[in-house]
Parts: sequence; C-alpha cells; structure tokens
Amino acid sequence: MLLPIVIMSLTLVIVLVFLRSAVSPLMERSKMSKRLNREGVEAEAVLLNMQQTGLYVNNLPQIKLQMKVQPRTGRNFVTEANEILSFVDLSQMHIGRTLVVKYNPSNTKEVMLVKP
Repeated sequence: MLLPIVIMSLTLVIVLVFLRSAVSPLMERSKMSKRLNREGVEAEAVLLNMQQTGLYVNNLPQIKLQMKVQPRTGRNFVTEANEILSFVDLSQMHIGRTLVVKYNPSNTKEVMLVKP
C-alpha cells in the first residue's frame, strides 16, 4: 500500500523538477528582456552566425544569434543571444545583416534584439 504512494510522489517530484528546468530559463530571459528594454544601451550589431536551438515557443523557433556589437563608445564585442523569431522575421535574417540591439554594458552577454 505504501509503495504506490512513494512511486506517485517520486513521479510528481520528477515532473516538477522537469517543468521548473524547462520554464525557468524562459522566465529569466523575460526578466532580462524587460530590464534591457528599460536600461539597456542601444547599438548596431552585425549578424555573424545563426542556428536553431531546437526549442519552439508557440510554434515559433528559438534561434541562437551570434553578433558583433558595435557600441557608439568603447570596443566592439562578439556575443550570442537566443531569440524567438517569427518565420517572417527569420526569412529576412542573413549573415552580415545589421541589426539593432540593446545590451548591458556591465555584462555584454546580456543582449536582445530591438528590431529583427
């Protein structure tokens, strides 16, 4: 009688851990995007590379973008950002394209697209 309860409890814990690990990065990304929208520094960036991550949100693909950001002041830097893009936006992306981004000057790994 006790064994089914233990199995159900373990199953529930595993499911909750899996859901947290899947949803948590998306929530963190959302918080970062809101902060960058308010406080981020705008700059142009050149698209160096892009690839699908395999994740889909609302049937839209997440794409890893590698970009060279060209701030108005300071040095250029290369960084990556994962973005959920519509298929229309994705069709307009090509290596060498100039994009508008916002970034955190204190942590250049925090970057988001302003306009795809």
